[in-house]
Amino acid sequence: MKDLLKRFAKSKYFDLIGVALVVGIAIASGYLRTRLDKFVDWGPWTALVPLGIISVANVGISMLSTRFTGQLSKAGNYLGIINTVLSGAIDYILGNKAAIITYPVTFIIYTVAIKKWQESQKGKPNKVSEKQLKIIVPFIVFGAMAFSYVTNYIGYGGNMNTLAYITTVAFGLSLVANGLNALKLTTQWSFWLVYNLVQFAKALTQGNFANVGKYVFYTFNAVGALFVWKDEE
Repeated sequence: MKDLLKRFAKSKYFDLIGVALVVGIAIASGYLRTRLDKFVDWGPWTALVPLGIISVANVGISMLSTRFTGQLSKAGNYLGIINTVLSGAIDYILGNKAAIITYPVTFIIYTVAIKKWQESQKGKPNKVSEKQLKIIVPFIVFGAMAFSYVTNYIGYGGNMNTLAYITTVAFGLSLVANGLNALKLTTQWSFWLVYNLVQFAKALTQGNFANVGKYVFYTFNAVGALFVWKDEE
């Protein structure tokens, strides 16, 4: 099973299948033809901006970023920073006012990741001692979860319902995983695994069954990537 999941994580065919999956879901949602003027009125030019096409392309970029990172390719971080800019802009336009705070933080983390990966050995994760890991991980987890709660509290206007708490945990986990990715540490994949399971639960809560399939794919990818990184340490 381990070898099978490793081959899945490293397979170029599954790169294409993953992109086809998330793009297909985005198109099936009926969002493809959406224009910017549906959400904001910044002048006549907004009717010319194909927000739906941009969003669909962005989910493909997100999938490739995840896949390439799992394969220890620095291209994942460059695509991740593009995905962060597009996702932040789209979320803000769709009404997530906290996006103006949350996404710049993710952007900064990715810039650090690009620098750290360039300084590291190509195709190899960074290694730290167990003692260092026991300091680094709790520090990042506490900071990420605290930041996630505050920003989501602002974003939800103080109305913290079940969905708000799920979103808070999911965003906090993504910050933890991105922080560990910036340090190029294998531990990130354990957090991506939990993140995908939380997003899976969120999709079920929202009745978004298309996303259920997407996060099943991401979950298997996280496990496969974890095996790939562990073997390369």
